[in-house]
Amino acid sequence: DNMRIQLLDNITGKWSLQWIITWFISGVIALSAGFWLTTEHSTLDWFYLVVSFIGLICVVSLSFRKNVAGNGFGMAATAGEVVVQGTAGSVGLMLAPLFNFFTHLYGLFYWSKNTDADGNMIPKSANKWVWLITITFMVIGLALFPTVNALLASYGYAVVKNDSSLFLGFISFFWINVIAFILSITAQAAMILRYSFNWWLWILSNFVWLTVNLMSGNYIFAIQTMVYQVNSFVGLYEWYRSEQEALTA
Repeated sequence: DNMRIQLLDNITGKWSLQWIITWFISGVIALSAGFWLTTEHSTLDWFYLVVSFIGLICVVSLSFRKNVAGNGFGMAATAGEVVVQGTAGSVGLMLAPLFNFFTHLYGLFYWSKNTDADGNMIPKSANKWVWLITITFMVIGLALFPTVNALLASYGYAVVKNDSSLFLGFISFFWINVIAFILSITAQAAMILRYSFNWWLWILSNFVWLTVNLMSGNYIFAIQTMVYQVNSFVGLYEWYRSEQEALTA
């Protein structure tokens, strides 16, 4: 597994600062375009745009294994998202960012105990048990989600709205949302627990959204997803590389 990719070595190495700045600017442009073209520019929309910018700093910091920036901005971004959803009256949509907020809080302490000489978090590799637990968790999540969601919906707290709309005429939008949701919750947990494979789950989740947005003609959102997807590949490489280095050290 010592396959090195020169470009990614440079991005995660000597060009890292230039890369982070370029990537961040691309993200700001993509998010701003979405804000400008697809929202009413309300106060809440403006607030959400700022929260999204904080989210950009969070995810790029996480891909480079920066604890305080990653988990700290992660707490700020998820707290902001809770405020946005709460203000909009979407109580169900507050649940995921609330979960993510507490995982970042835990991550802040847990990562600080597992750092290298540079103060960056050392990722760990998953054995087959971790994979088994992850897959089991996702299967159970997919099996139980509709029931739990329907129960929450009966109180007006739906996590995913089930309006029986179809994508391409035959795929339930509800299930696309559910799969992406379960993938992201699992990816978040795996990331906080320092498992490098978390980036594969983000890549999968982004791929689901990318496909949906492209085929629905939501090109702005497709571009935003691409920005996050590029970061996921960089994160995957950076984490696996440092995991290998920690093993050979």
